[in-house]
Amino acid sequence: MIEASSPDTNEKEKSGITENQRDILKNRIETPENFPKITIICSAPDLASQNIKTHLLSLKEWKNLELPPESGFSAARESADGKFRLVDIEEIHVFQDGLDKKLEAAGLPASLIIFASKHRSKEEINSLTVHCTGNPSGEARLGGHPKELAVSSPAAMKSILKEMKRLVEEKGLKYDVTLEVTHHGPTELSVPSIYAEIGSTEIQWKDPEAGEIAAKAILGVSLKKVPVALGFGGGHYAMRQTGLLLETEISFGHNFPKYQLEFVDEALIRQAVEKSGAEFAYFDRKSMKSEDRNRISEILEKFGLRVLKESEIREKYGLES
Repeated sequence: MIEASSPDTNEKEKSGITENQRDILKNRIETPENFPKITIICSAPDLASQNIKTHLLSLKEWKNLELPPESGFSAARESADGKFRLVDIEEIHVFQDGLDKKLEAAGLPASLIIFASKHRSKEEINSLTVHCTGNPSGEARLGGHPKELAVSSPAAMKSILKEMKRLVEEKGLKYDVTLEVTHHGPTELSVPSIYAEIGSTEIQWKDPEAGEIAAKAILGVSLKKVPVALGFGGGHYAMRQTGLLLETEISFGHNFPKYQLEFVDEALIRQAVEKSGAEFAYFDRKSMKSEDRNRISEILEKFGLRVLKESEIREKYGLES
């Protein structure tokens, strides 16, 4: 009489491993130590970056990571929940072209790079800002390459800016929370990246309340898919785009202010569409010359992108109260 084997025995004989061993292997495959993670970059000479870093370290439990020799990084940590890495650099952020490759070579691949940074302005406004990077013109004085845009993360920008706004209102702080237009480097990055900033003077860069808000917003980042627009027109602080981002379901990828519209051509818009995942466009119409509106509209049509008015965006993507 031949004894029938159990299903578990058959399964083991077929695969050569036990169920327990299979679970262990599965976990190793799905959560290896070098799996790409959200990577926060903090710069030693940047006071706001160090302020944000202090709060990041206090808000989560972190473990130190061993870096290979000559990695180019001064320290690296991983959050206990495995979601984030925190990497220290000795240089300033804007000249970090190729950082994604450098992280990968060090065994620290990134799925999203968040630069925790200071923001400087002549107006010296208390501000918390987010933006993506790129150089629309033929100049690249602050890092990156001329006429090149980085890959943006509209979902991350929306999530962080909304949480900054909520926390500022909750604490009753006098900080403007705003989306900035695309500017400076780095641009040579193959993974999405954004800046989260405190502005605009040393007083704000070192403000512990601002540092805590920025850190909490970064750690609360969501990558949930959202409708994405390209923005055109307005000033450096994209006020109308900020309002739409905060008050509707949409977010923005790359934004080009009125003073950069002369550099916007088909090649730049192609980059913006591809590196933002844009589905439509928005014009701050009153700030734009009619010839710029017409010229850019024609280019957008080639990529199948409609220009939606603010009223159309609010009607289609308005948040339920």
